[in-house]
Amino acid sequence: MKIAESSILLIYLVIMTVIGIYFYKRARQSENDYYTAGNSINTLVGAFAIFAAVTSSSSLMGAVGGGVVNGLPYFLTYAFGVIAILPFVMFLVAGQIRRAGVKTVPDFFKQRFGKSVQIIAAVIVVVSMTFYMVPQLTASGIIGSYVLGIDYVTAVIVLGLGFTLYAALGGMWAITYTDLIQGAIMLVGMIILATFIFADFGSFTNLLNQALAVDPTFGDIQLPWMSYFGLFIAFLWFGIISPSVVMRNFASRDAKTARRSAMWGTVFYLVLFVAGFFVTMAGAQLGVVDSLSQTDMIFVSVIEEYLPPIFAGIILAGVLAAIMSSADAMLLAISAGVAHDIYKEHINKQATERRITGLSLIIMFVAILVGIYFAIEPPGIIAVMVGWVGGFLLSSFGFPIVLGLWWKRATKEGALVGMLSGALLFLILVFFADLPTNAEPIIAAPVSLILMIIVSLTTKAPTQEIQDLVDSYHLD
Repeated sequence: MKIAESSILLIYLVIMTVIGIYFYKRARQSENDYYTAGNSINTLVGAFAIFAAVTSSSSLMGAVGGGVVNGLPYFLTYAFGVIAILPFVMFLVAGQIRRAGVKTVPDFFKQRFGKSVQIIAAVIVVVSMTFYMVPQLTASGIIGSYVLGIDYVTAVIVLGLGFTLYAALGGMWAITYTDLIQGAIMLVGMIILATFIFADFGSFTNLLNQALAVDPTFGDIQLPWMSYFGLFIAFLWFGIISPSVVMRNFASRDAKTARRSAMWGTVFYLVLFVAGFFVTMAGAQLGVVDSLSQTDMIFVSVIEEYLPPIFAGIILAGVLAAIMSSADAMLLAISAGVAHDIYKEHINKQATERRITGLSLIIMFVAILVGIYFAIEPPGIIAVMVGWVGGFLLSSFGFPIVLGLWWKRATKEGALVGMLSGALLFLILVFFADLPTNAEPIIAAPVSLILMIIVSLTTKAPTQEIQDLVDSYHLD
């Protein structure tokens, strides 16, 4: 066990749990409090919340590990796609979907297209967000086993249940305010690590040259163009199609606050990836990737090489913050999909709000147990797994959400066909087609778009009430 690092991590986990307990009573007051923090989050807190929701283990360990293994162009593709997420959200959906006044993504689909679309959307949310837990739990196992000196499986179980506790207790209130702390830890930690690396090499040029000396292919394009393009568009759309991120817009005070939060979140993300650029080059310069049991451990190797224990503890807390801040949002999306969008809407419409929030709490623990089961033997490296989730959500949700907000002529039938065709085609391509890694949404998403437009134009137009509703999404 690494004493200094372990102490910092344990203090951090205790603080997060205390915050969850503090917000427990307020969160259980109503569904609105549990899922959207009473629509009361301001710009600063909202900016850190949406930044932290997007910044998962993939943005730190996954991006660095993928960049070292697949070359600098892979890291830059990843970075450009992720940095563009929030400006894309700000202009395309943040204000519009906040004006819808809904609690969840399936809730929006019910409002715009009807109950049948809501049910399909809820199932997609539950499946995709549960799988998205796997790379987060994989990263927590890597960090926990390294710092605490326990085996990987035990670390996955302990940390997985640990970060579920505060999210389940405090709902969106706890998640948002823990994200404020977690976002700050991530930024400060990455800046500290990049500063130590820069001080060691003296200049950007020296660092890059030494990385290329160790790995001459580090600067080369090593993958087919479809892998880069598929990864880019999957992340570009992530803030629009990921329920764990979209729900942060619902928590904002109003549409303007949602857009401003996205703007400042972009600034935070830019700083994070500039620092990550230095970490990736330092990882390549170490030349140890072939000796590691897991590629994503390269991030930990850089920390071990360049930082004293006290600072290493801060960085590792930052990585855990990245894991927890995304995982808690996923858990909330899963619980809302089951308890609110399926149980209350279609099974027990008379259920009290306290019953729904209680069921949500239980669902979170069930979801994390499923995630732990698959994380024990993860199906790929972190960046690739997150790319799969982004591609699946883009292929199924991307155009139904955007066209639902912007196109009055979009119909229920069009949304259903677009959603199902994109989701099914993506899965077929993953399991049966021999495509480059993360290339599936390049094919599946356009098919979803084309079929949704064709079916919408050949079915009965929405009622005037629905068309007026679309207008309301764009009124200040």
